[in-house]
Amino acid sequence: TRSKSAPELAGPAYVKLLVGRDNQAFVMSRKVLASCQYFRKRLDAARVEVEKGHRFLVISLEDHSPDVFELFAYWMNERRNFDKFIDVAEADNSWKELHWDLVSLHLFAAQVGLPGMQDCALDAIQDVYLRCNWDINPKLINYIYTSCDPQESCRIRKWIVAMTAWTLGGVVSKDLSRKIQRLLEKCPDFWAEYHSHTRKMAQTGLEGHFKNPQLRLPSNNLRNEERQFGFRQCSFHTHRSTVGQGKCPH
Repeated sequence: TRSKSAPELAGPAYVKLLVGRDNQAFVMSRKVLASCQYFRKRLDAARVEVEKGHRFLVISLEDHSPDVFELFAYWMNERRNFDKFIDVAEADNSWKELHWDLVSLHLFAAQVGLPGMQDCALDAIQDVYLRCNWDINPKLINYIYTSCDPQESCRIRKWIVAMTAWTLGGVVSKDLSRKIQRLLEKCPDFWAEYHSHTRKMAQTGLEGHFKNPQLRLPSNNLRNEERQFGFRQCSFHTHRSTVGQGKCPH
């Protein structure tokens, strides 16, 4: 008997996406894009263009950043982490740009329902902070807690709170400490989540200045003594509640 397979999509096999104000073009497989519900809906309304004898569906994404979309397209095609982009940022000192692109990607992935991409982007953000030896960025706190949907940003919020506890628990400049304190006063959700986190840490006998949110333990075993110094590999992942103490699928 013939095995069942997904039905072939009618029409052009490739999609040209015009991203940003300058309409930077990205060409992607229609099948790959259709795996994301957000784009599957856009494909139904896409126009058809012919270029050099080849037919393309065309989607315009004027409000999106080409740099962020490059990360999106890479993950959709390769389903791999963003190490190569981190290496490039290290080579040309474009850390800040990559940092904000990854934040935008993480939020976009939440909006379009791609939890794997969301987790991968947050892993990369953690890696950027680790390589750069950064403290938590007050601008990131302010952006996430004043401009972003709480549900879409819930994973990065958890990480920000953990990073804040780790930063304030160590040697921190007076200027950074003052900025964080002002944000705690300004953002009620940030204040509530921060104090909930520190209370839970105290209840489990863990100290914030030792438990580094940039470090991800390869095991989710709560009894591992290394948990005093880092977080479980999927602590900030979308599948955390699903796997429990099981193995992180990433």
